[in-house]
Amino acid sequence: PPMGSAISRCRHRQEASAATSREFAMTATQASALRVLVTGATGMLGRSLCQQLVGPEFELMGTALRRADGKVIMRVDLTSEAEVVAVMDTFKPDVVINCAAERDPDTAAKDEARTRMLNVDSPKMLAMLCAQRGSALIQLSTDYVFDGGVFTKSFPPYDVDAPTHPLNLYAVTKRDSETVVLACKGARALVLRVPVLYAVDCATVSESASLSVAKSLLSKEVSKVDNWGVRFPTLVDDVASVIVDLVRLKGRGPGRAPGTHDPATGILHCSSPYHVSKYELVKLMGRILDVNTEHLLPDDEAPKGEPRPKMTQLNCDRTWSVIGRTQKFTSLEDGMRRALRKFGEEIKRAPGAADAKL
Repeated sequence: PPMGSAISRCRHRQEASAATSREFAMTATQASALRVLVTGATGMLGRSLCQQLVGPEFELMGTALRRADGKVIMRVDLTSEAEVVAVMDTFKPDVVINCAAERDPDTAAKDEARTRMLNVDSPKMLAMLCAQRGSALIQLSTDYVFDGGVFTKSFPPYDVDAPTHPLNLYAVTKRDSETVVLACKGARALVLRVPVLYAVDCATVSESASLSVAKSLLSKEVSKVDNWGVRFPTLVDDVASVIVDLVRLKGRGPGRAPGTHDPATGILHCSSPYHVSKYELVKLMGRILDVNTEHLLPDDEAPKGEPRPKMTQLNCDRTWSVIGRTQKFTSLEDGMRRALRKFGEEIKRAPGAADAKL
């Protein structure tokens, strides 16, 4: 679809914390602004990035396959080289942030060809296009590249150079994406590994593996909830804040001339320090929503489905050194309270109801 008018003036409406909203405009005439292309811009992390990459410092464009409005977010199939080339050549980004991926291990395993195309081939193509055009690439990856020590005997917290050993196809493809983008000379690629994420603006709890645990609250029947795996649910807003700092380092903003040293390369980690099992998380949700959870019991056996590592805590020290600060992460209770606000009445009103829209 034609993109000239959309690129010349991107508009995005952002919800402010006080339930007010404001508009921002970004134009191609802002010569000093960093041009940032966010793929997967309608996903949880992509939305947060679009809210934070605002003001005269940045010129933003987002792409997505679904929920693209053709104005703020352009519909682009990242598996189509022609479509990606068109966006790159029209917008001419300084930095590309690739948030797009098939991120559910069980879904990924059902269609290996599609998963590899999106999780490996697309990042490789983006890296090559970035290298050819002088853009820098920030590639999102996952803590699931580690095995929790099962095979490697390397245990968390994991440094950026710790040995990887992915346990499922999703994690294999994310590990492979790291390899191909870092091997692309000239892409100035940075890989940022993150744990399971959640957002405060999800349309349904199913959008986040952490928030989906709330579905256990809908039933009054006795059931078990995973108490085996230890996860580090991280609010996307906190990760986006770190990425914005990385964009500044990788871009051509004030104080950094093109061609000068880029400190943000290789692999970095970004993770909340707050850990929890799904069982502990659903108990926390019950306390937040004042919902009885006595019928939910801990399941200390490894869950069925695609194998997951038990614990993959990330050491983020190198990241804090690179950006020159330590990110303050939102506590689990505060984050979950905000994330569950829109679903609370539905959960409390109809426990066990089949029509609960979560």
